[in-house]
Amino acid sequence: MSVPPTAEEFQKLQEELRQAQREAQQLSAALAESWEELTLLYDLAESLRGVLNVDKAVRLALERAMEVASVEGAGILLKLTGGNWKVRLTLCPAGRDEWLMTGLSQTIAEEALRRRRGFIVNDLESHPQWGSAAKAFQVHNLIAVSLNPDGQAKGVLIVWNRLKGDFTAGELKLLSTVAAPTSGVIESASLFQQVQDMFNGIVSSLATVVDARSRWTAGHSHRVTRYALWLGESIGLSKDYLEKVRLSGLLHDVGKIGVPDTILDKPDKLTDEEWAIMKQHPEIGYRILSHIKQFHGDILDGVLYHHERIDGKGYPRGFKGEEIPFMGRLLAVADGFDAMTSDRPYRPGIPKGKALSIIAEGAGSQWDKDLALAFVDLMQKRPLLREEAKEAAS
Repeated sequence: MSVPPTAEEFQKLQEELRQAQREAQQLSAALAESWEELTLLYDLAESLRGVLNVDKAVRLALERAMEVASVEGAGILLKLTGGNWKVRLTLCPAGRDEWLMTGLSQTIAEEALRRRRGFIVNDLESHPQWGSAAKAFQVHNLIAVSLNPDGQAKGVLIVWNRLKGDFTAGELKLLSTVAAPTSGVIESASLFQQVQDMFNGIVSSLATVVDARSRWTAGHSHRVTRYALWLGESIGLSKDYLEKVRLSGLLHDVGKIGVPDTILDKPDKLTDEEWAIMKQHPEIGYRILSHIKQFHGDILDGVLYHHERIDGKGYPRGFKGEEIPFMGRLLAVADGFDAMTSDRPYRPGIPKGKALSIIAEGAGSQWDKDLALAFVDLMQKRPLLREEAKEAAS
């Protein structure tokens, strides 16, 4: 027969049971916290997958930060090349982000980069260095977490004014979790933007060099691009397609590199032989650019087909109607308008109104009917467009 435990032994067993319950609760809390952290990290990573736009990445990070900590506001500051700080984006009530544009936030941001880790200041108004400014802007507490302290796109994530109570170490940990993938995306996006800016600069410079071979064509590619973009915007083309329009417009005459200066600058009308050489420029441009796979498709279509006509009397292929790719039909309208309204060595440019009348008359024969009429309508509504295009090209 078993002997019942003594009162002392029973009390000890109860204490061990309570201790086991406390440990289980602590383990459960730790697991819940880890699960929350992993879920947050996974959700943010999924949201940021493939994002190369800094603004989009920043907004996603701030939305997650607002979810993690119940706060008045959140913002991300990025450090510029010269050492100054820029507020990239904030989420907060109107006017409550003004303090992020002052020396207070910049000093806090520098401190976060120096520490290389996040930190909490719960009684900010009593801080020996930041207190007086914090009082002025009514910033009571904050968490600051560094982004890319060793990278090119250095920044800091800041949340401020917890709505209830003080910030905790758990919230700091979760915000650091938010910052980790965001740092990588901002860094990648920054590098991508630098490469894209360099690429766009090269394309724009190439267009300028081609146009500058003759004083009669100076600014032509930039004006055609602007007209084509206006037309594309007016008919509701997507942002992605408009970017293709921009590139194709700038590059549409690159093949004139292969046309002799004596033909480009000839003060009289071209002979049949000279005209045959001039008509080769779309195919020359196509061959030059076809080695760049990113240009394949719509962009090269504009380069190759911008001199085709709906009635099949254009060049280089003599395509008719919708045989002509859309980009070619779009650029043909913009190119035709600028060609007619620009001076040439053998004739002055014609007035805008007359050029629009010619395009309206040629709608459905020389130019795509819908695109031509949309362009005429657009230009009649905005009489200063040609002057704006000239300014953009200068």
